[in-house]
Formats: sequence, C-alpha cells, structure tokens
Amino acid sequence: MDATREQPALATGHWHWHTARMPSLIPVPRAERSAGIDIARGLALLGIIVVNARFFFLPFATVVAMGPLPEGLQRSSLDWAVHDAVDVLASYKFISVFSLLFGFGLAQQAARCAALGRSRWRMGLRRLGLLLAIGLLHGLLVWDGDILTLYSIVGTVVLACIGLDDRWLRRVTMGVVALILLVTVASAGMQWGFFGAAADDGSVAVVAEHPLRGVDAMTDAGFDISSPTWIEAEVLAFRQGPWLDATAFRAASYALSLLLAPISYGWQPLLMMLVGVWAQRTRLFAPESGSRRRVLAVRLIAAGLPFAAAAVLPGWFLGRESPAAIALFTLALQMSALLLPVGYACLAVEFGPRLPTLLRAPIQAAGSIGLTVYLCESLVCTGIASWWGLARFGTMTDAQFTAIVIGVWAGLMVAALAWTRVFGSGPTERLWRWGTYG
Repeated sequence: MDATREQPALATGHWHWHTARMPSLIPVPRAERSAGIDIARGLALLGIIVVNARFFFLPFATVVAMGPLPEGLQRSSLDWAVHDAVDVLASYKFISVFSLLFGFGLAQQAARCAALGRSRWRMGLRRLGLLLAIGLLHGLLVWDGDILTLYSIVGTVVLACIGLDDRWLRRVTMGVVALILLVTVASAGMQWGFFGAAADDGSVAVVAEHPLRGVDAMTDAGFDISSPTWIEAEVLAFRQGPWLDATAFRAASYALSLLLAPISYGWQPLLMMLVGVWAQRTRLFAPESGSRRRVLAVRLIAAGLPFAAAAVLPGWFLGRESPAAIALFTLALQMSALLLPVGYACLAVEFGPRLPTLLRAPIQAAGSIGLTVYLCESLVCTGIASWWGLARFGTMTDAQFTAIVIGVWAGLMVAALAWTRVFGSGPTERLWRWGTYG
C-alpha cells in the first residue's frame, strides 16, 4: 500500500516543569505550557498536511491501492521526487509524533488526577467521548481521512495501561511492537500476491461512456475502489458535486479506513501513545533531560533514515508497480515509523525553542491549538479541492498540491499566532476543555 493519511493527536494541556503550585483539574494556563511540546506539534502539522495532500486532491484508490491517476494527469520526474521525499521524511512519522504527544498528555492528566486522589477515568472518558463526536462530524461532513475517531477508541486502552507498573507497561508495549511487525509482514505478503496477480491479468477495465454518480457508481463498480467507474465518479462528485454524491464517497472511504485500521495502521497510534506514557514517566521532555534527548534523537534518526530510504529505492530499480517493490516499501516504511517519530519528537522539543522568534512564535502558537489548526487544514484543503470551492480535485499532481499545502500550513501558522494573541485558546479547544472540565 502507499502512504497512509496522517492525522494529528491533539493538545491536551501540559503541566509546567518548574511550577510549584498544587496540581488541579482546571486547564493549564498558557504561561505554564511546554514550549518545546507545542513546537513539536506545530512542526508535525506540516509533515501531516504534506502526506494528507494526496488524499485531499487524488482519488482514494490512487493513493492506497496503486490505482490510476485521473484522466489527463501524469506524474513527472519532479512529481516522483516529491512523492518519494514525502514518503522518506513524513509518511507514518508525524502522525506518530502526534500520537506520542497525545499519550504523553493523557499520562500528564492522569498524574494530576492521582495527585488529587481522583480517578483518571471520569475526566479521561469525557475528553475522549467529546473527541469521538468531533471525529465523527469531521469524517462524515468534511474529510474522510479523520483519525480522531480512532484516537478516541485507542485512548481508552491507553487510559487502562497508564495504571500498569513500569514492567508491565514495557511488556504491553513490546507486545504491540510484535503485533505491528506481524501485521506488516502479513500485509506485505498479501500485497505481493495481490499486485502479482493483477500484473498477470491482461484484462482492461472499460470506463462507462456516461459515468454513473454516487451510490449508483459504487454499485456498478462492485464496491471496488480501484474500478475506473468508481474513480471517475469519485472525481466528478468531488469536483462538480452535488453534496449528496460527494458525501456518499466520503462516507465510503471513511468507513473503509476504520474497517482496515485493525489490519493496517491502527496499531501504530496505540504504540506511540504508550511510548508517550513512557516519556512522561521518565521525564524525557523535562528540561534536565536535554542530554538524553539529544543522544536519543541522533541514534534513532541515524537508525531510522536508512529504513525510510530503503522503502522507496526498490521502486526506482524494480519499477513502481513491481509486487516486490510494493512489499518492500511496506516493510521498510513501517520499520522507519518505529524509530524516527521518537527521534523527531526529541529533536523538536530540544531545539524548537531555540529557533528564531519569527519562526518559533507562529509554530508554537499553532501547536498550542493543534485541534483547531488540524480541522482548519481539512476545511481549507477540502475547499480548494471541492466543487463548493476551487474544484481542483483530480487536476494536480504531487509537486503542485504539495506546494499548495505548504502554503496553507504557513498561512495557518500566522493565523494561529494572531488568534492566540487575541483569544488565547482555539475555539475547538475551548469546546473540548469545557466538555472535559465543565
């Protein structure tokens, strides 16, 4: 499979490392937030949007199942270079950074509850329940790549694991690592068989002269997302509307993503959230851990980058549609996702606060309202792609839409800085915190 959609975890509030005041269950004041963690989240928003760009502007099957590009499009050498650079540096990595920070935030909140003699479950479940509602609305009405729904489900497992001692937490974490590797190997084997059989099949699908729309097209395609009938109807629905047809395709892709989560990417957020719990217990992001963060960042990035590069190299030599290249891509990309995210997080927390103020301030502001910025990324990019906006869905290739989403990210960073200076917290964060704290 090609790269998956990247979705962020959310700002959960952070206990200031130097504060001496008694812990409470009220939201953490802005002045007491960890600047490094907010910067890490803000930088991850860039990596997330450049991966998600494929899903914003191309048919679902084109990205996940090596389906054909929409009619009239062809990738140039520059497009493939951008495509591979995104896979090497960003795919699976920045969603994992956000998952790690989400688990870290859950552990911080649980520690505050424990210090006050309160149960972590009541506040935690309220928070995750509201996140589930936001995710369902986002996935069905805005963009089918939502991961907030999955976060709300996985978060309940993490809440339970927070109660484990260090030895059992390590055992559970290693068990999840083993499960991820097993699922990855099985997935690579199935892809090798599937794409090998597809290569041996000389049949050519014929696109209907008058393509169907919405549910009719799905039925005619036999609910095969890689069918030319499905792809052509999907492009027309998002580019021309109407709302009902676009919603049908969005709901189908959203449901398929959730169904595939247990046998694909769904275990990675759980692993990284557990790593976040470990980071909170070991004070990995505390000021006094700077030397340990630097050493860990260097080691993990040095170990992970060769795997990331190995993911795309077989495609250069064996061909992009080679079953062996696709299987090796899956294996190597997952290995890089086990190593690089922790290194990225350590690097951002350690050196992010040292960036020039002109760069640091907007990135930190965006990270402090990560949920709002993430939803805005979806709204802006969907507006550019859809019929109710600029109708650019299925009209661009990698170099073009990657440049566009980088511009969107930069604009949202500036907007976040202006918003937080006036209002402090983001509108979605206010709703989320009200639902959590009352």
